[in-house]
Amino acid sequence: MSNTLANMPRVEIVGSFLPPEELENALNEKIHGNLSEEAYHAIEDKVIDSLIDREIESGLQIVTDGEMRRKSWARDFWEGFNGMSRDRIDTGSVYQDEVVRHDLLRFDGRIEFNEAHPFFEKYSHMQELTRGRAEVRQTIPSPGELYMRILLGSNGDISKNYVSPETLLDDIVDAYRKTIEEFYRRGCRHIQLDTGVWGRLSDPDFDRLLLLGGVDSDRVTLTLLDLINRTIENRPADLEIILSIAADERHIPRWFDEKELTHLRLMLEKVDADAFLLPFAISSPQEIEAVRWLPAGKRAIIGVVDGSLPNLENVDDIVEAIRVAARYVPIGLLSVSPTCGFKVSDRERQGLNYETQWSKIALLRQAAEKFANEIG
Repeated sequence: MSNTLANMPRVEIVGSFLPPEELENALNEKIHGNLSEEAYHAIEDKVIDSLIDREIESGLQIVTDGEMRRKSWARDFWEGFNGMSRDRIDTGSVYQDEVVRHDLLRFDGRIEFNEAHPFFEKYSHMQELTRGRAEVRQTIPSPGELYMRILLGSNGDISKNYVSPETLLDDIVDAYRKTIEEFYRRGCRHIQLDTGVWGRLSDPDFDRLLLLGGVDSDRVTLTLLDLINRTIENRPADLEIILSIAADERHIPRWFDEKELTHLRLMLEKVDADAFLLPFAISSPQEIEAVRWLPAGKRAIIGVVDGSLPNLENVDDIVEAIRVAARYVPIGLLSVSPTCGFKVSDRERQGLNYETQWSKIALLRQAAEKFANEIG
């Protein structure tokens, strides 16, 4: 390995990609009854095949399926558990002219592992497509996200929504742990737990939302910490668990806020993940010094280009962000990434298109190479 490659941070992604026009057109045709489910999935498979090839060509060593099959970043996974289902409301309006279309999680029993979870087959398809050319990362919502969704949906009284409130945490841990074990059995060595909660625990608006349900953010932090650690304890040594707090493109953690920093520091120091995907505002590189709280041996993936906007950041600004992180994290454990997945909720208004994401990845690689060349 050359000195340049040895000193070059890895380029990684959060997980999701914007769908190409071909897939969007196919989805529209399916919705209007002009394309069968089977024909649509054939196009979906073709798009994912091409996506993986391009990820590898772009230099990514760990790839995903772009979450192309996922309609909701969290609910699609959760409804794969036994005991959970989805009610869809397709009619009616709530003080507005637009038709209401909303998915509601329902429980028809306790949350349990499902050996036929649809994500398993999708993962195996990914393994076949990569054929050893790259490693595959499976992204799933954090167990803490499910707990918080149930907690907030019941205004702090879990008994309103869940059949056995006393066992909720145990049920989530058991279902997630067995699901992760099955991914591992199928060859998965990289599991990413996505969460938007950790970066918002001291956001004033989120704090108010918690307080309305009689929930204290400090207690929530400890509950989430215990929940995640119980879920991933005793995992195989060669299974990497990544905790990503970049699931929501609208919220970058308030690293500058003293109260929020208390929650974030506890996460970095106490969550027993192997890697942390952390979004930062590139305009404030000093905030990246927060990686100093990571225990030795943990990987840091710093999100430093905005995955939700089309404008390209300055290469030198990215290099400076790498320099800051490299003071505290060895280069071999340091990666750069976008701040969030590319499949954002309002990409047309924000001006994103299919090629934007590849430009962002190329920019990250350019910055990583420049940093490596500078230090020899």
